[in-house]
Amino acid sequence: MSNKIVIYTIIIVVILGLAGFFGFHILENELQQRQAAAGFVPEDIDIDLIQDDFDFAEALPPYQIKFDGLVAQSRQLTFSQLLEEYSSHTETKTVEGIRSDGKQIEVAYTGIRMEHILKDLSLEEQAQTAIVYATDLYAADFSVEELYQTYLVWKKEGQYMNPSQDGVLKIVQDQGPTSKWVKNPVLFSFISSFEDLVSEDDRMDADWLEFASEQTMFTLSIGPVPQIDADDWALSIEGLVENPATLDYDSLKTMDHESVYATLETISNPIGGQMIGNAVWGGVPFRQILELAEPKQAVIDVVFYCRDGYSTSITIQEAGQPGVLLAYQMNGRTLPDNHGFPVRMVIPSKYGMKWAMWIDRIEFVDYDYKGFWESRGWSDYAGRDRPDQRFD
Repeated sequence: MSNKIVIYTIIIVVILGLAGFFGFHILENELQQRQAAAGFVPEDIDIDLIQDDFDFAEALPPYQIKFDGLVAQSRQLTFSQLLEEYSSHTETKTVEGIRSDGKQIEVAYTGIRMEHILKDLSLEEQAQTAIVYATDLYAADFSVEELYQTYLVWKKEGQYMNPSQDGVLKIVQDQGPTSKWVKNPVLFSFISSFEDLVSEDDRMDADWLEFASEQTMFTLSIGPVPQIDADDWALSIEGLVENPATLDYDSLKTMDHESVYATLETISNPIGGQMIGNAVWGGVPFRQILELAEPKQAVIDVVFYCRDGYSTSITIQEAGQPGVLLAYQMNGRTLPDNHGFPVRMVIPSKYGMKWAMWIDRIEFVDYDYKGFWESRGWSDYAGRDRPDQRFD
């Protein structure tokens, strides 16, 4: 018996070792593919051949940084262009960073203060937050005031940074958490202020926002992702309302805009599961839809019908709560196809089954509507405040 246990143990150890080995290389390959897609592969750079900053810039693959969102005009800069325009502002700064374990570190970086770039962007008045994306899909947020005080650097302790470890460029913030030192930033997306509706339980670190980019945020649907042309799309508002209406994409975007930082989680997510994430969602506050439609007194539910055949509902009282949006943006950018373009619901107090995607019809009804999952036994309430009651 003991020999069998030893043999089984050896087999399990070998299997786990192989799984770990191949898993690591699969993950590494995926990261390299993503970096290559962004035009950036750190291993292509021989740091020993670099003589000066312009040499360094020339050695890089086509690597552009884009600034968009609430700016007068989107702008893209290669590292060479950045040096040509801002090299006179180059400085060396000893930056103090706070690690996740609370330890403070000091590092001397060489680069430029971001304020020199920002002042040339003509930020719109509403721009109050910037979400900075990296080549590996990492993302961090900064207030515009914070971003003015950050540095875009390319030297560490007088030496060009190791591309495979520190990145070729990095955003660093003095007296800030090192978790916001973004390596290889490729996109600065400027958005308006937003209401923070994420609970402490959904944060990795309460001192800063922990959110997912649209590429890394999970998504679930009952079938293929619909491909919708915004020019051919319209939202029908009907049922027990005084003012039935049809809104096209452009007219929807002219309505009042709000943004909320909220948690999306699937109702079937296990404890510690990966099907959860936080993002800044932007769109029309649903109370404005209610004001436009003027629901009749008999209305009980608001029903959302989706292009993929999905449907769900919330009560008329829930529809008017703060933070409930008909969203067309995610993290300051146009809602991606797989997250519900052109519009989806954002209902911070509910599980994802209520966050309907690809909506093209909203109906106000005088009965308790049971949607796709509700009619199959899943909770009609679907509130994240009742995780133990996911089935009715």
